[in-house]
Amino acid sequence: MDNRTVERVKKSLKDCRIGPETIALMMTKNCNLNCLYCRGGRTFFSSSGEDISTQELFDLFKCAADFQVQDINLGGFLGEPFCRKDILEIIREIKRLGLRGTMTTNGSFLNSAVAKMMSDCGWDIMRISLDSADEEIQHALRPAINQKPYFQGIVEFLDTLQQIGSKIRVILNVVISKRNFRSLPGLVNFANRYKNIESLDILKLLNMGLVNYEDLRLNAEEEGEFKSILAALKNEKKLSSQGSWGESPVNGNNGLQNKDEENAGGRCFSGESRCFVNYYILSIDSDGYIMKCPQYQLSIERLNIKKIPLSTLWKNELLQFRQNLSKNAPCYQTCCTILKKENKLISDALS
Repeated sequence: MDNRTVERVKKSLKDCRIGPETIALMMTKNCNLNCLYCRGGRTFFSSSGEDISTQELFDLFKCAADFQVQDINLGGFLGEPFCRKDILEIIREIKRLGLRGTMTTNGSFLNSAVAKMMSDCGWDIMRISLDSADEEIQHALRPAINQKPYFQGIVEFLDTLQQIGSKIRVILNVVISKRNFRSLPGLVNFANRYKNIESLDILKLLNMGLVNYEDLRLNAEEEGEFKSILAALKNEKKLSSQGSWGESPVNGNNGLQNKDEENAGGRCFSGESRCFVNYYILSIDSDGYIMKCPQYQLSIERLNIKKIPLSTLWKNELLQFRQNLSKNAPCYQTCCTILKKENKLISDALS
């Protein structure tokens, strides 16, 4: 986030013609992987409701373009965007309307053809979940339901981007666990081979109530070892981080989880009492319902993009919702490590 976003938020509260800066779309809850982090080996399940249709998405994108929305972020909490059969049409339509496009993907559908198509249409950012440059480790942490290997498809995608001089920016999301923390230097070397890879975001393992959490979580000795690994990599320009891992050089916490974080289920205590994330991001679940937060997966029963146009939601009902949420956010005391800094910037600007 930069000052332009903060200024946009301030203006949008006075000018109803300015919509959210970003629309975060949870494309589907269907997924072809059984990642240990989010499903813990649980069996595949489908969305509880019907995914928003292609035409409903196209109508939303058109309204977004007219409403000065800048970014469409395609993701999927517990789901994979490429599991939608219409995903390529969706990608093309977003760029046809001149919107910036970001996608978060598990990478299992990537290959040379996808790289060329997305480059040709001018896609902007790809966030790929890649925990290791070691194929065996990657497949163990994020196994495909059909056991089909996919790591080489990611390599093919990246190789093709480099060969054709693509402008797609790539960010690697790396969840640190006891199975992959020692392989981080190898992943950094892997990333340095590719101009398109902009950064590696190092994420802490969150306790989502899965039975294998303790089997994946670093113990005290391993945390100390990982601290040394991070220290050795401190000059790597592409190495970024989120949450406590990144704060270690500043706050002296050495990237270790403190008691407040532990009590908050692995999330970082923000120190804020209000949440302003919804003042610039509109989050929509795969069945069209507006969500309370892009990270806190709770939908609002009466607000559905299938029934109410984006501009109506944002100008009327959603504005009231945003004001209420800023005072009664369901997760403000355990604000997610990704958005807590953004929340503070907006809070300071509006105070």
